[in-house]
Order: sequence, then structure tokens, then C-alpha cells
Amino acid sequence: MTDPTVQPHGSGRTARLDLSRPDIGFCAAHFSVIEGKLERLHGHNYRVSIRAWGAVGADGTMVDFGALKDALRAECAELDERMLLPGESDTVSLHVDGDSVEARAGARRYLFPRDDVRILPVPNTTCECLAAHLLACTRTRLAELPVRLEITVEELPGQGATLGE
Repeated sequence: MTDPTVQPHGSGRTARLDLSRPDIGFCAAHFSVIEGKLERLHGHNYRVSIRAWGAVGADGTMVDFGALKDALRAECAELDERMLLPGESDTVSLHVDGDSVEARAGARRYLFPRDDVRILPVPNTTCECLAAHLLACTRTRLAELPVRLEITVEELPGQGATLGE
């Protein structure tokens, strides 16, 4: 006898997939401006996870885990071992000159090799802004997939931000 509460695959069910692996993330340096105060230059071993919601198809799947992993790893690779700078900040000014990037914030002045920097389209390099950036970039990579996404960026285990669409 079949259970009447169990629906067959592809019959309008939705699912949530969670992908949180210790090998998905990036190491990067940054500083943030929090409530008008400039943090010291420092770095984190960021962990990144993704959650997807969508309809379960006739084959019993919503999305291939491989597609999620590939997209997220590619975006993390862009940030790995880089100095992250906010390209849309009212507080941090940036000047790119040949092979260098100058960042000024308050009385501080930093000069970085251009190849070591990622200027991001964000107002700050907080976990919230990094999660929003990764969400937008990952969505672009997965555009054809009819799923809703949520990305978490943790700078320490248990300390981070989650943004969804």
C-alpha cells in the first residue's frame, strides 16, 4: 500500500538544497568602515555556503550540486588571496595608476600591487556586502537555473551574513 501523503517525483514539490563545505571559501585581506570608524587592515579565511530553493523535476532533482559548487568555487577563486577594496564607498577613495592601486581612508593611505587587488562594486567590504556581491555573481553564472538562491559568508565560524534573493 502506498502512503497518500508522499507525492511522486516532479509532481509540484519544492526542495531546498544546502551546500556548505569546508573547501569552498577564500582567504582575503580587507578593512571596513563601521559606524564611521576605520578598522585596521586584516584578513580572514572566509567560508561560503549556498542554499537553493526550487521545483523538483521529473527526475527527482532540483539542481545538480556540481553546478552550485562550480559556480561558487569560480566566484571564490576571484577573491582568493587578494586585497578586497570597496569600489562604491563614500569613505574610501581609490586611484588606479598603472600597476598599483592607492586606497585612502581618513588619514590612512595604502598602496597595493594592482594584481593583488579586487575592487568590488560594493560600498564596504563587510560580510553583508561580500555576500551580496557573491550572490549577484553566482546568480549570473546560474542564470538559466530556475532556483532561488541564498549565500552565507562567514569570516569566522558562526560569524557572518546571509543574503538571499
